Amino acid sequence: MFVRPLLPLLAVPLLLSATSRAWAMDPIIRELSAGRVNWTTLELCAEASEANSSGSMAGYEALEGRARAELGPRMLNLAREVRIDSGHTSGDLMSSTEALADKLDANVSLWEVTEARYYTSGRVDVEVCLPVHPWLRPALSRMATGVDRSSPAELPYTGLIVDARGLDVDPAIAPEILDPAGAVLYGGATMTSFSASQRPMVVYVSDPADPIAVRRCGEQPVIVQAVSVADEVNLVLSPEGSAALQKAAAGAGFLAQGTVVVVVDR
Repeated sequence: MFVRPLLPLLAVPLLLSATSRAWAMDPIIRELSAGRVNWTTLELCAEASEANSSGSMAGYEALEGRARAELGPRMLNLAREVRIDSGHTSGDLMSSTEALADKLDANVSLWEVTEARYYTSGRVDVEVCLPVHPWLRPALSRMATGVDRSSPAELPYTGLIVDARGLDVDPAIAPEILDPAGAVLYGGATMTSFSASQRPMVVYVSDPADPIAVRRCGEQPVIVQAVSVADEVNLVLSPEGSAALQKAAAGAGFLAQGTVVVVVDR
């Protein structure tokens, strides 16, 4: 718990308890009905507030408990709004009659409090976040059917960065990267099931120099430019970009490992 010195404004938090979070530079955040998705850190987050009607500072724990109780159902609803690909949301997966739907419903409870702000006015603000990849892991592992290959030494490429800045991209869990004719160069099925269980299929950043992009794609990524967007989420490469990606990926394993980053505008 971090204790701030008291300031003369009642709107200033008195106490702040939170997990230390190292945000990426300018993360890609998209608003949902009652929350948001951080597509850089892949977190689904929501907030709730409760106040003591007497305006006193007593009963903070009870207020936080009430806020948590409100956020449980809200997170379950938000979890249905995450875009999976061009034709599906997470709600489609959670509404099926398969056992997978029960797993995803249960995994929503993995959300945790990331910040609680206590105000001298007697109000408590609580933020909770659900790590998206652990929540969707059962679905992503089943979707991935790629074959694992080790990259030979003469093919040192370590990942793929697709620069889609300037395009109207709707981030999704499993977008496709297409050549000009619509052939899929990378998609949900490209990764191996094991890799999909270990990392998300793609993350979105606002700058290719973002430390998250560097850690994910390694020291020698292939960098290509997307020239258009198909079905709101899929990225179309130019003939030159398609050829460069296919040449780099021939015999290499970085696509099967899912070391892919998309750079988009905030």
